[in-house]
Amino acid sequence: MSGSAGKLGALTGFWIAVGLIQTFNWGSGIPKALVMLLVIGSAPLLLAAARRSAPPSPAFTRAAAIAFWIALALNLVYLGARIIAPHIIDIGTTTLAAGQAVLHGQNPYARPIDTGPESAGFTGYKYLPMMILDYLPLGAPFGQRGVLITNLALLLAALWLMKRIAGTMLAPLALIMLPLLAEQIFAKGATDLAAVLPLLAALALIERSSFWCGICVGLSIATKLLPGLAMLPALIPAARRDLFVAGVAVGVLPILPFVIAGPQDFWGNIVFFNLSRLPDSTSWLEAMPAGVASAAHLVFAAAMLGAALHVLRRNPPVITRAALAAVLGLAAILAGPGAHHNYQLWWLPFYALALGLALEPPGRVGYISADDIASRDT
Repeated sequence: MSGSAGKLGALTGFWIAVGLIQTFNWGSGIPKALVMLLVIGSAPLLLAAARRSAPPSPAFTRAAAIAFWIALALNLVYLGARIIAPHIIDIGTTTLAAGQAVLHGQNPYARPIDTGPESAGFTGYKYLPMMILDYLPLGAPFGQRGVLITNLALLLAALWLMKRIAGTMLAPLALIMLPLLAEQIFAKGATDLAAVLPLLAALALIERSSFWCGICVGLSIATKLLPGLAMLPALIPAARRDLFVAGVAVGVLPILPFVIAGPQDFWGNIVFFNLSRLPDSTSWLEAMPAGVASAAHLVFAAAMLGAALHVLRRNPPVITRAALAAVLGLAAILAGPGAHHNYQLWWLPFYALALGLALEPPGRVGYISADDIASRDT
């Protein structure tokens, strides 16, 4: 991808695609799915363009840095406006309620925390224990404002990791310039970044420690089953995969006490509830026969298997892993019963990271082959 104009065009195209996904919401499952498929189809083109990428000019680099700080300032202003009288969605309010249950020595999976019409008879907490722990320190004293402040901390950490992985401000800029991001974490109080941040940390650690990479993936799964399970194939390290598996096992340990305390309540709210959900109008599957949904699940399973085989055989560089993680996140949404806006937070940081790396010249960290660093693992 040569020239500042081409790089600016790529950023603009990404912004437009995400804007369309944000526009197509309830009752627009099919057009939303089509845009998401276009984004999936653009991933190979992005990787191909990366091989021809020219170094950004100093002026473009400075402009990207300035644009990032402006976008961050605008996000902070928006947060300031929303935090005055917050009104967050159920993913945040039920997390606060689950935290209160834990503080009072109660099992959040056995309490009537989620009693909405879609609870399908499972009224306990619908997310995993690390989600509770992440939002408890600020959520307990500050309520809904604590959720928004926690989201700010998670966003800043994600941006820092993206800058550390990519080496420039382009990747963080590609993420923070998205209106959907600010709407979800600062207006709606969506908590999905709590599950995404450990996955970004895993990508940052993949060339350094298989064990800690695995712990990060496990912590993501212990926060919310998806996106961690979906993106795991893209994060399998090149060396000491036994340590990676051990790390994942350690990372999911926070789940264990709640399984022991009430296995029926836990499995009912975490597993059976999700298996029983019917597609809603944000999903292209809403009006489709049941067999189509089953086929979509098989395609998603095949995508995960194909990604795992590719990673195991080729040990791809970081830019490819980021693109694979984004594609798997998108595939998980397309195969699921809903394509809600907060779900888009799963893949956006990884696609933004791949895009930022594609705008960099070859030879940066994002292009180092995992074969070259396999011996560095600790």
